Amino acid sequence: MLRRFGLRPQAGTRLTLIAADSLATYSGMLPGLLAGHYRPEDAQIDLRRLSAFAGARFYRASASGLDLGRRLVLCDGRPPVPFDLLSLDIGSVPDTASLAGADRFALPARPAARFLEAWRGLRETVAARGREGLRSDLVVVGGGAAGIELALSLRHRLAAECGRQDALRLTVLAGAGELLPGHGPAARRRALAALHAAGIRLLRQRAIRLTEGWVHTETGEALPALAAILATHAAAPPWLRETGLALDGSGFVRTDSTLRSVSHPEVFAAGDVAAVADRALPKSGVFAVRQGPVLARNLRRSLEGRPLLRYRPQRRALALLSTGPRHAIASYGRLACSGAWVWRLKDRIDRRWIAMYRQAGRATHGGADDGGAARPPPAGGMRCGGGAKAPGPVLRRVLGRIRAVADRPDVVCGLTDAGDAAVLDLPPGRLLVQTASQFRAFLDDPYLFGRIAANHCLGDIHAMGAAPHSALALVGMPRGPEEKVADDLLQLMAGAIETLREAGAILVGGHTVEAAEMTFGLAVNGLVRRDAALRKGGARPGNALVLTKPLGTGVILAAAMRRRAPAPWIESAIAAMLVSNRDAAECLARHGATACTDVTGLGVLGHLLEVLGASGVRAEMDLDALPSLDGALELLREGLASTLHPANRAAFGAAVEDPQPERHPAYALLFDPQTAGGLLAAVPDDAVAACLAALRARPGGGEAAVVGRVLAGRDPARPVRLLAGR
Repeated sequence: MLRRFGLRPQAGTRLTLIAADSLATYSGMLPGLLAGHYRPEDAQIDLRRLSAFAGARFYRASASGLDLGRRLVLCDGRPPVPFDLLSLDIGSVPDTASLAGADRFALPARPAARFLEAWRGLRETVAARGREGLRSDLVVVGGGAAGIELALSLRHRLAAECGRQDALRLTVLAGAGELLPGHGPAARRRALAALHAAGIRLLRQRAIRLTEGWVHTETGEALPALAAILATHAAAPPWLRETGLALDGSGFVRTDSTLRSVSHPEVFAAGDVAAVADRALPKSGVFAVRQGPVLARNLRRSLEGRPLLRYRPQRRALALLSTGPRHAIASYGRLACSGAWVWRLKDRIDRRWIAMYRQAGRATHGGADDGGAARPPPAGGMRCGGGAKAPGPVLRRVLGRIRAVADRPDVVCGLTDAGDAAVLDLPPGRLLVQTASQFRAFLDDPYLFGRIAANHCLGDIHAMGAAPHSALALVGMPRGPEEKVADDLLQLMAGAIETLREAGAILVGGHTVEAAEMTFGLAVNGLVRRDAALRKGGARPGNALVLTKPLGTGVILAAAMRRRAPAPWIESAIAAMLVSNRDAAECLARHGATACTDVTGLGVLGHLLEVLGASGVRAEMDLDALPSLDGALELLREGLASTLHPANRAAFGAAVEDPQPERHPAYALLFDPQTAGGLLAAVPDDAVAACLAALRARPGGGEAAVVGRVLAGRDPARPVRLLAGR
């Protein structure tokens, strides 16, 4: 559906994809991935890139419910997401309710992302036990296509990695029914032969209970199990029962033949989660793939008010089942065949299918600008509204949703009052620290943008050793339908307020303007004791230079806007940008830091130069020691950079004593502007080891590093000596 909307955008329509993970593993290639025939990236679709191709916003979140009366998708850990039309493509989950102990002791085969995460640890455990001469027992619960493919793939991979056939005993509990239900006798015979050839034990018994390390069957047998892998029939996500949607007896969404809900015409469903026109379709990717084009066309037709098309499922479908090595079974009705040539056919089909989505999400070399001041407002003038006094309808609606978190005794006049400005009652003996920053939106998720932008704005306060107290919001919103603007503003402000709340600060007011694009900033107040303020001017010769976060957000965000950064690199950057500097600042202060600054738009070299100039000293910086985010060095080598990077290099490149390290891979990192970057501090040499250990022990601090040392003497022209290859 996304691919088709990307190929032919729908005017006046905004798409939003909500997904728990930014990578989707293609189920058809999962057995080959487990068997070692594919790399993870071969079998995955990058949902961030695909969303960007489709012009869709990507929200990484887990849906947990629906408010159909208000047309909201409820999500864990973020505000609800509004919709006019909703497509549910949420798949199915393993049926843990019918097997006692499965919720605690089973390893479900789906969702694939969670299974693959656990699979990595399981592989390492089985291999380690094999090296020690210990046997590992694995039990696959389920005798359908998924269970058979999983068992054969796991056996092939693990036996090869253990180097001994007897290091692994694998059992399939297929239940009392037919093996491979829905397939013909010929396919079953070939599957049985494959299991026998692989040395996999098949038991026609039903699992009734799981306990730690054991699978108990209906005959009273207890099977040892290092892992009990659950590959039973699919169940519907439990939260659907609370939505009010019409469901079938198994909890799946009932749709008519157009894939539209029979109870709520604004809701569509496809894939495993859909029970289509009371047809008992298998929960198979073959049918889901065929529903995609019909779903895309019907969503478009619904928006246009045109009659919807009917989905007509095929009577029979060709199934291609992997059997471990590069060998597969083809099953079509009562017919079946197998061999290496079937694997090659399956491989060709799978690679061709996934290539469509790779092609759709391919990189662009142009793309949106990623830095600099906001663009001018639209012609016709700039309209604005005050966030601390009588607001317009849009802002009033949003503020009404956030007032519950906006009361504090030291705020005399704030969001809950109709004053012209905020009035604060500051405690005696504290200095007031103030700073302001503002951004153009660098992510398409307003909530996440608000979270990160607020974290960035707090950085100066933390770098000064101060405690955040309060903030004023500076918001620019694009013109649009009032309801849509209010929805985006709510997401944005909810994200910012959540970050402020975690920092112990409160939003007391603000200002909104109509802008060409979304912008957000904060004017932040902080409080600090006079004798506790950290400044840039205290670095002393012999101090170690400590950097608390890895570098690279600038180039990764720039690459993301051009669809040239894979999702894992973006997720790594987002995780780093969400880490507050509060704990790091407190740790640095406890260990006697003499100077501190946060690393933001000037890059680490530009901010180091500010410290050196204020302190009247020089420094050496070790390029080998600079921590970097996943993918940052690769992207810089490819020539990508933030728009601020060339200006930083021009301004600060001449400040290094020896230009030879330009050839070092990390040299370009010196000029990469950071969003919500870490702290750069000068720490006494006798305290740096303890300081570094404490920094690395806190959440998100694992890459804190000593990146250089403060030297005596002044050299205004070239105060930094770069080191490499020591």
